[in-house]
Amino acid sequence: MSLLCAILVVSIHVGWPHEVALSPGWWINCAVKEGISRVAVPFFFVVSGYFLARHFDEPDWWRSECTKRLSSLLIPFAAWSVFAVIATMPLSIIADIIAHRPFGTSIYVLHGVNWLRLFGFDLTDYPFHVPLWYVRCLFFFVLSAYAFKWVVERLGVGALFLAFIFHLLHNHIPWENLREFFRMGYSAMGIFYFALGIYIQRKTPRGFTSRNAAICLLIGSAILAAKIVFVYNGWKCAVGLGKVSLPFLIYGVWHFMSDARLPNWLTACSFPIFLMHTTWLSNIGVFAKHMNCSEVSKGIMGWIGSVSLSIAATLVLRKSLPGFASVLFGGR
Repeated sequence: MSLLCAILVVSIHVGWPHEVALSPGWWINCAVKEGISRVAVPFFFVVSGYFLARHFDEPDWWRSECTKRLSSLLIPFAAWSVFAVIATMPLSIIADIIAHRPFGTSIYVLHGVNWLRLFGFDLTDYPFHVPLWYVRCLFFFVLSAYAFKWVVERLGVGALFLAFIFHLLHNHIPWENLREFFRMGYSAMGIFYFALGIYIQRKTPRGFTSRNAAICLLIGSAILAAKIVFVYNGWKCAVGLGKVSLPFLIYGVWHFMSDARLPNWLTACSFPIFLMHTTWLSNIGVFAKHMNCSEVSKGIMGWIGSVSLSIAATLVLRKSLPGFASVLFGGR
């Protein structure tokens, strides 16, 4: 499931052409990028909350879990923040050469750089390396794990209900900085799904059956279909419908996911794919611009190519520099 979700995350960052309604790119954008692929990040939050909650009854659990996250989250966050800046420089130089601009015109760090955003300290904006927003947010959730534990254990389903309502409505907060903080800094979406993972582990809810999962999958698919209709007609509440569909879709997809054992070398690539894919997408995009094929074909090429290159780079790093790879990928 983690490998599937990592691959789905990549599709979210592909620039699918969607200007023409009902075109192939429009369908991929609505049904995949803004549809089923949106189960990915919430699933990662659920899993993170679940596995953290398994340690709640251990002595000195909070200090121990925060210490673990220094190597599994904070160090990769810092390393990939620096890497992203270095990796974009060749593309910026190539762009300047093609456009006949002076050398360094497009290099981000040379022109009025927002250092807070560059290193992920601006909690009202995405980090320069966009996927790191999740890593940053997860680290904050672990730091505040006592609050999650207290609220979930005392309010139970009520805590989940309140968190989901906040997730639905936080975009209506009138103060922009606070609204963006709960979108990209301390994610309202992440709060709900992280709490859900804790709830599942602590309360061991019943009802995880194939029949219920099939019903949830049908409900989620129906809501997603309604969202697509809303998008096509330009009606309001399309985003809200998407949010409502995700819990049903996540449960349905998770339940029916095959339990066949994949090779460890492949499943261990989930986090590296998540971290690396945007860099490969940018590079593939530069070359794809000069190819004589449809925009959808370029998008599919970027999707498959960035996943494949992320896996290949991970295997090479783990083979040639295992210690360095362990640090980059947080021990995963």
